[in-house]
Amino acid sequence: MGVAGLAVLAAGTITTLAAPVSLDDLAEDVANRARLGMEARVLYDDNVLRLDADRPVPPNRSKDDVRTTVSAVVDVAQQVSRQRVFLRGAAGYDFYRENRFLKRERIDATGGVNWRAGSRCDGEASFRYGRGQTDLSDLGAAVRNRRDSRTLVLDGGCTLGVGLHPEFGYRRRTIENSAAIRLRSDLEAERFSAGIAYDRTGRLGVALVAASETLDFPNRRLPEGGGDATRMRSLTGRVTARGTDLIARGVLGYVEADSRNPGARDYSGWVGGGSLAWAPGPRLRLTASARREVDASGDVAAGYFVADRGELAARYRIGRALDLELGGLLERRRFRAVDVASTGARSFDRTAQARAALGWSPVDRFRIGVEAVHARRTTDALYGTYRSTRGLLVLGLAL
Repeated sequence: MGVAGLAVLAAGTITTLAAPVSLDDLAEDVANRARLGMEARVLYDDNVLRLDADRPVPPNRSKDDVRTTVSAVVDVAQQVSRQRVFLRGAAGYDFYRENRFLKRERIDATGGVNWRAGSRCDGEASFRYGRGQTDLSDLGAAVRNRRDSRTLVLDGGCTLGVGLHPEFGYRRRTIENSAAIRLRSDLEAERFSAGIAYDRTGRLGVALVAASETLDFPNRRLPEGGGDATRMRSLTGRVTARGTDLIARGVLGYVEADSRNPGARDYSGWVGGGSLAWAPGPRLRLTASARREVDASGDVAAGYFVADRGELAARYRIGRALDLELGGLLERRRFRAVDVASTGARSFDRTAQARAALGWSPVDRFRIGVEAVHARRTTDALYGTYRSTRGLLVLGLAL
């Protein structure tokens, strides 16, 4: 998870069945908590413009830079009768030493309620809001772009009999861009799902979910009229096994994606994967995941994509106040509909990343973190292939 300061930052509500299990799932949640703090991050990036080695630096720009971010952080949850209200996230501002055109507010916050109705029905209603500068590799140009994202999630179900739990879900997300070169990538997505889960003992659970989702690019008009849109239908099964120090999950499903864009390639195929979170001892925690999914992004000049992603991470507690974390990921995205009319059009990208981090808490209310990341990406777009090495210092203070 990297160096996260003092509070749990907004991670959003994951509605896809292919989401990997988390080490946090091994810890007991705190029903009532109030964690408020301030955080300062200083990041050095030797390739903030995301330039390939042979690409010249644009005038009045700097390839490397230092970004300073000062944020207020919150993680609050309160049990009110049978309902649990929560708010978690961070809000701050990015300052750049050289590339001042990139300075921007940075917000990522999720609020909602874990609701219960009677003794059998429960679920979650949440809203997530994010705002910040787009990574220039996705944007496809060294320009300023404000990316606003909003996600509404409504999930719930009722227990019938012993361990049988029908489930229903709704998710709506929107992504809006401020830069003229990326307005055609504004995204509106709406997903409905229904399924049934069975978990009698709490140690082994199974689920089957059917879903339908529409990915709409309202500003990307087609010659025959209307906007570019893709409809996805899926049927997915999931098995989750829980032990004292381990959670394992396997997912397998089938997806059909049909696009209105005559230049797009439709997709029909398998999705899914597996993930593992294991704490073999009191000091060590390990996670691993691999998955394939079909999704869309509001950042790139393309329609929906098929992504293959693998991640590994290990965290080790050194003494009482020091944590070491190592991790890496590989990801390949194949875009099934290329928007050739937009800047930075691409049909694929491949990303590799290695990360090492140290976190130190000399006292309960103060935390220092350092992190080093090396990343590289390859794409067939004119802009977006790059290598980058980043160093991060984090200072967090609980109020």
